[in-house]
Order: sequence, then C-alpha cells, then structure tokens
Amino acid sequence: MRERGDDMMMRRHMAGAAIAGWLVLGTVAWADPPCLGDIQKLCADVPGSADQIQACLKSHEADLSKACKAHVGELRKTVGQLAAVCVWDIERFCGDTRPGGGKIAECLKQHRDDLSPNCKERFSK
Repeated sequence: MRERGDDMMMRRHMAGAAIAGWLVLGTVAWADPPCLGDIQKLCADVPGSADQIQACLKSHEADLSKACKAHVGELRKTVGQLAAVCVWDIERFCGDTRPGGGKIAECLKQHRDDLSPNCKERFSK
C-alpha cells in the first residue's frame, strides 16, 4: 500500500513539474516583446516588478532601441484611441482610479459588462 501511495505522489510531482515547465516555456515564447532586449540591457539590475521596470524604461527612453521606441509609440497611440473612445466610461467607472500601471485598464475590465457599446467594442480589441 505504501508503494502505491509513493507512486501516486511521484505522479503528482511529475504532473506538477510538467505543468510548470509548460507554463515557463509558454511564457518565454509569449513574452518576447520588442522591449525585452532593452529591459535586459538597460534595466537588468532592477527588481522584477512591472512598475519598477516601467520606471526604468521611462528613465532610459532616449536610449531605447528603434523597435522598442516604435512599440511604445504604437502602445501610446492605442491607449490614446481607447481613452478617447472610453473617456466617459473612464470618468463614470474609474474616475477615482489613479492612472499608471494598467490600473485604468483593469478598472475598465472589471466594468466590461457595463461599458458603453463603443468603448466595449474598442476595449475588446
């Protein structure tokens, strides 16, 4: 009976390891954004929190690679368009939310079902 319990425990550990490995590989494959090299080059000594890395990249904005600068420009354009379309929804649902760190987007996500049709459509994209 003991061997059977040990065998089940081993299978659980192997399954857990397989899932963890899949998550790590999936994250590495997915998380290859245009600014990854810049983060590794300019912010290698910064702890891994998103806010700290964002602040580091912002402080090195003039030193960013061409690909990263283009990516940031596209993000700003997209965020600007989303803000323009969702301005009243942001005011209504997130007026007391301090911008930065994706807090407005998270607020909109929490109120997704209540957003105006145009904002809901734009936010879904």
